[in-house]
Amino acid sequence: MTTFARTRAVLMWCIISVSPALIASEPQPALTSLKFCHEDQNAYPWVFQVDGKNQGLDISLLSLVSQKINIPVEFISLPWKRCLLHLQNAKVHGAIGASFKAERLNMGRYPVTAKGNLNANRRIHTSSYSLYIPKQSKLGWNGETFINLDGPITIQSGFSIGDLIRKLGVQTVEFTNPKDNLKIVIEGRAAGAAMHTDRVDLILKNNPDLDANIKKYKVPIQTKPYYLMLSFELARNHPELAETIWTTIADVRESEEMANIRNAFYLGSLFE
Repeated sequence: MTTFARTRAVLMWCIISVSPALIASEPQPALTSLKFCHEDQNAYPWVFQVDGKNQGLDISLLSLVSQKINIPVEFISLPWKRCLLHLQNAKVHGAIGASFKAERLNMGRYPVTAKGNLNANRRIHTSSYSLYIPKQSKLGWNGETFINLDGPITIQSGFSIGDLIRKLGVQTVEFTNPKDNLKIVIEGRAAGAAMHTDRVDLILKNNPDLDANIKKYKVPIQTKPYYLMLSFELARNHPELAETIWTTIADVRESEEMANIRNAFYLGSLFE
């Protein structure tokens, strides 16, 4: 069975396993508020903090979604692994910015099509991982594997890029704070860092000491969609709301209103 077929089979199993509960469950009171968690490290431009306030394009998008479905959303900052654990235990209704990993299928629901495939049209955003290396390094990436690799690759703890790196048989070193990943590359304790492109580009822009010693390799390691995962409890007790949230995300993401927010953000007039 191919990887695609296995993924589809697992997704269909999740849908089928939840469906009887959907049919058998008693009517539930309407939700008057929602709690969505996100990673507590700055994930520019999607989620980050300014003066202790949550900001970013994902926050803006979901705030618009909140307005359109007329349900207030509380945004909660947590370490990523804890955010997913809270989702699994129904302590939050959603986890913001989750890429697809098969092991996360027991933590919550991804948006899927009627045939059980991941529905990338309902993504929050698309983002990439890049390779960051010392200025004089000959380490590279050819789209499938590393070139001239002579040491471990450092990643952020719990991030999905680790699966790809380890499948290549490459040793990984994990940290929670992205600056720590970059520092051990400079110190020579890791050959390179595989990390979110937008996030690290901003870190380098704002940290001349790091930027002077680190460069980004020209070929991205991976580009993929990211989703709002919803809790099994919400999907089971409020299936129509779950579908409405994911549909509204897709509508808002492509809206003129969101386009204006993105333009203002990248022009530097927003979130200052």
